[in-house]
Amino acid sequence: MLWHCETTMSEEHTTLSRRRIGLIAGGGQFPLLFAEGACRAGYTVTAVGFEGETDPALADHVESLHWVKLGQLSRLIKAFRKDGIRRAAMAGSINKTKLYARIRPDWRALKLLRNLHNKKDDSLLRALAAELESEGIRIEPSTLFLPSLLAPEGILTRRKPNARERLDVEFGWELAKAVGHLDIGQCLVVKDQSVLAVEGIDGTDATIRRGGALCAEGAVVVKVCKPIQDIRFDVPVVGPTTIQAMKDVKAKVLAVEAGRTLIFDLEETVAEADRAGITIVARKGGEAPVEPEVTAEPAGKDAGRGSAEKPLPRVFVTCERAPDAVRVGVVGVGYLGFFHAQKYAGLPSANLVGVADINRSRAEEVAKAVQTQAYTSHRELLGRVDAVSIATPTPEHYAIARDFLEAGVHVLVEKPMTPSLAEADDLVALARRKQRVLQVGHLERFNPAFRTVAPHIRHPMFIEAHRLALFNERGIEVNVVLDLMIHDIDIALHLVRSPVVKISASGVPVLTALPDIANVRIEFANRAVANLTASRISVKNLRRIRIFQADCYLVADYGIRRAFMYRKEPDLEESGFPEISAEELEVEERDALEEEIGAFIESVRSGCPPCVDGEQGRNALAVALEISRQIQESIQALWRKSEARP
Repeated sequence: MLWHCETTMSEEHTTLSRRRIGLIAGGGQFPLLFAEGACRAGYTVTAVGFEGETDPALADHVESLHWVKLGQLSRLIKAFRKDGIRRAAMAGSINKTKLYARIRPDWRALKLLRNLHNKKDDSLLRALAAELESEGIRIEPSTLFLPSLLAPEGILTRRKPNARERLDVEFGWELAKAVGHLDIGQCLVVKDQSVLAVEGIDGTDATIRRGGALCAEGAVVVKVCKPIQDIRFDVPVVGPTTIQAMKDVKAKVLAVEAGRTLIFDLEETVAEADRAGITIVARKGGEAPVEPEVTAEPAGKDAGRGSAEKPLPRVFVTCERAPDAVRVGVVGVGYLGFFHAQKYAGLPSANLVGVADINRSRAEEVAKAVQTQAYTSHRELLGRVDAVSIATPTPEHYAIARDFLEAGVHVLVEKPMTPSLAEADDLVALARRKQRVLQVGHLERFNPAFRTVAPHIRHPMFIEAHRLALFNERGIEVNVVLDLMIHDIDIALHLVRSPVVKISASGVPVLTALPDIANVRIEFANRAVANLTASRISVKNLRRIRIFQADCYLVADYGIRRAFMYRKEPDLEESGFPEISAEELEVEERDALEEEIGAFIESVRSGCPPCVDGEQGRNALAVALEISRQIQESIQALWRKSEARP
């Protein structure tokens, strides 16, 4: 067979033995990837394959391929000696069940097996490595030429693990490491902090199917590197077939060890997981439990409070653009605007053609991160886009949104939509006249905790919301009502759907010139009441809503993504009092900002009304402005009283 690898002049002067490497090839694609990587590194490969296990296509990727049967250790060593191999690696899987049915060891293999204390994976492989090294053949790590296939740290998919799943990952991780100490297997399947399956000789995919079959859906798969793992061989491997096995049993999370797990066909694996709604998370071996990535999904301006901005990551786009992708742009790419750009860059249905910011260096920095064009004026996007996100400071919303609507461009504008009610009314009328989508960025409508409780809400009569945030300079151009409370105002109006008849508000400026803390009681025509509190000078972050209705009480925690339902059951307890059932609802973790932007693009493409249209944004603004007016009047009255005192 004619074999060719490109080499440099310096490589041509190295010895042949330094540029040769042996490969003990099992099944699967790993041996092919190893051979390709070795070739790129300037090596030629002598491979030994096992009949019935190794892919014959490996012959096209190596200089020579010698076939042996399982157990023919002497022939394996002879093949390497013949080709002058002094270094070798093991890659690929062996169907372990065949070891008990088909193996016929030669005298050398038989001697090796008889000297073993047990036949665990680690014992077998270490013994094989020692036998080869006794012949002058050093065993190298199987990842020698494939560092790019090692799992990068972090959440690799769009979906993130919810609160229950994060607990299951931590639970399963600790147990998987304990099982690894016993050299039993690398994979565990768990749910609700119970073990469903432990990997045996049947392998990872079979373990997933065994464990997943024991629960209806939602299993968590944990695959780790054993604490006693010899990284030269048996490194944990996952790939598209792993995701397929998880799909078959409706498993939801795959947790692997970052830097010590190989992911074959990373982009295909992640894309398939995204399509199936599966989370892939890679974490370091000794780290704390997996937490949601707050910075990847800000819940308005309050989500990032108290944290310094970090260098922008380059967006990893795993999707192909749809032929009819909507041309989009983002105006204002500060803290929140960058995330808008990031989400558009990852949506197949959107084509991010540019970002605009009056700060040229910031525009260029974000454009580079999301692989698009930078502009310094929003007018430069006119004629280039069909839809736009506006994430500038609130005082600039009206003029920019009006320019785009006049040009026939669909608009997603961050909340509050405008500083004044007259400007909001003008934008609503303009969007209606131009027949264009005007969506307002009330992000909590898309929060997975809220979406979990929403189907259970019938006729809410009392709503209580607390929105507390650490102080941050971002967003102080407006008061706390327009900055934070407006989220809960929108939710209350959306849930009650009855005219507001009375507003009683109080608040006070503490650290800024505008009110920093506020409370309001909103009464509706149907006698429902909403009691809302917002603060941007708190010592902790809290975003929680409680909803009371006949026979039921619901809680949604926007921040930690958990939801609860307390319900009166029809049967009475022996005491005669109603029986109360408590249930934590399963929250399907989603990226709220991605959901919001996806819904906007869908409205643009289909012509259907947006989830939060301009009219709803205008109504929330009207209530927020009335609350602000009452608070300001109260503050001024207090000032007048204090000035009148002698």
